[in-house]
Amino acid sequence: MYRRIMAFDFDGTLAVNGIVPAEVERALAQCRDSGYVLFLVTGRRYETVPLGSLGHLFAGIVWENGAVLTHAASGEIYLPFGQLDVRLFKAIEEAGIPFERGLAIAATWTPHDQALWRILSSHGGSASIEYNKSAVMVLPPGATKGTGLERLLALCGLSPRNLAAFGDAENDLSMLTLAEVSIAVADAVPTVIETSDVLATAPGPQGVLEILKQYPLGGKFLDIPLKRERPIVLGQTESGAAINIPAAQLAGRNLGVFGNSATGKSWMVGLIAEGLHHEDYQVLLIDPEGDFRGLRVLPRFVSISGDRASLPPPSAVISLLDEGGVSLVLDLSQYPISLRSHYLAELIRTLRPLRDRKFRPHWIVLDEAQEFLLEGGEVTALLQPLLESGGWAFVSYRPDRLSESVLTSLHHLLLTRLTDRQIGDCLRARCGVCSLQGASLDQVPMGSALLCGGEIVRMRPAIRRVPHIRHLYKYLDVPLPPGKRFSFRTEKGHLGIEAASLYELSRLIPTLPLESLEYHDRREDFVKWADWTLGDGGLAARLRKVVNRHYQGDELREALNQVVSTHYEEISQMR
Repeated sequence: MYRRIMAFDFDGTLAVNGIVPAEVERALAQCRDSGYVLFLVTGRRYETVPLGSLGHLFAGIVWENGAVLTHAASGEIYLPFGQLDVRLFKAIEEAGIPFERGLAIAATWTPHDQALWRILSSHGGSASIEYNKSAVMVLPPGATKGTGLERLLALCGLSPRNLAAFGDAENDLSMLTLAEVSIAVADAVPTVIETSDVLATAPGPQGVLEILKQYPLGGKFLDIPLKRERPIVLGQTESGAAINIPAAQLAGRNLGVFGNSATGKSWMVGLIAEGLHHEDYQVLLIDPEGDFRGLRVLPRFVSISGDRASLPPPSAVISLLDEGGVSLVLDLSQYPISLRSHYLAELIRTLRPLRDRKFRPHWIVLDEAQEFLLEGGEVTALLQPLLESGGWAFVSYRPDRLSESVLTSLHHLLLTRLTDRQIGDCLRARCGVCSLQGASLDQVPMGSALLCGGEIVRMRPAIRRVPHIRHLYKYLDVPLPPGKRFSFRTEKGHLGIEAASLYELSRLIPTLPLESLEYHDRREDFVKWADWTLGDGGLAARLRKVVNRHYQGDELREALNQVVSTHYEEISQMR
């Protein structure tokens, strides 16, 4: 999925003397047929490239060094930066400078550039000069190969974060800078060679052919290291060294984020989401518990929520991702638990065409994954074909419940404390790509995490851009998943009664048998539930005071009722 768009300069890169070798054209056709989207980017005047059979391969063409765009699907022609002032054309003509006029530019060659500079200086109009070896172009302000291609990608609903660009000359630099991956042929000018991530060993079209065979047709585009990596900062080691993961690895690989409740998983996921969004990657967070809605304060990051009646259908969610181009939190906390899997299944069905056509969103997070990705489940089956393309993150406190196919698809693990050794053993057995041998997952300090890929690195998480709202009030009224609810019992066994929210707990305390309240108070179960499951240290501290006072009978009931009811009201007022 990642790096599936390619843009090519024409003269000196794809072509020599205006001719594209047949073997290069065949390689381009193979790329197009295997799902790549191709663009041509040239400094030539509109429709002066002899495309022939090559033309149908391109989804669009950037002409006149970015000043003219053609969109293949619509057949439309665009001049996004306007045209040169007619008075400027007249001044060039009167100066006796030979030039060719395009739809939006004027083109000549050295040594006439010096006269052009003098005309532009005295004319006072808005224009710029761009060099392509010996060719000289006068352009509307803002027009470059990079800006023109950026506009064309936007017209097509595509992202530069999926782009690999090929070039050889000075005027290709803006396009190469725009791209995620920049590639130079062997005879490129020094500045292009210095800028590019990959340098072909052969010149011109043969260099293009070499790279196409080695990387996109060889399935190794993701393996190219970048000179301009976009690092997502995760935290620091104990010695203060920064720990980061390249954005490309997140967008092209799969990540598992696992740990006990309230040990920092959501903090880490939010941290990564903020970083990727800041670097212009599109993020989708599927949020069953409302942990991430605070991200909506970021520009172009929206949150959608609602119950069965008001939550938009999956098709509307995908349309927003497609046409709006925003990052999105899909908050399912108010949606009925029994219907979430069906909704998610339909969302994945609707999402697949967007990823196949436009390679977005770049990073998709499924929180509380253990509720959906069970062995043999509908969501698991629908997700399976999409895992190979990468860009997924699965968050869970019970990764041992996830389908084996999901666990074996992971390339990285981000772990907080996991006290259940059986879960650790499961990860060691199933996540073979991530070496966990010898790692004491139950000994990870609170406020720390382990990043596991080729090696294990312990870190303290970095500071978030957005205040983390986990556990502020989501558990007040919204039902918790079955595994996180408070289950009442006595010494004799379970009562068959559960509190799925703080509201339900406040309503149950006045009616429950005293022996059950005393049983749980004596074992500090209320404290543990508030601290470990709800992540509410304030409530846990209040409940611990009740424990320490050794209340019995109705005094205990009254004390518990007072603490829970008061806390509920206080948090409710913060909404």
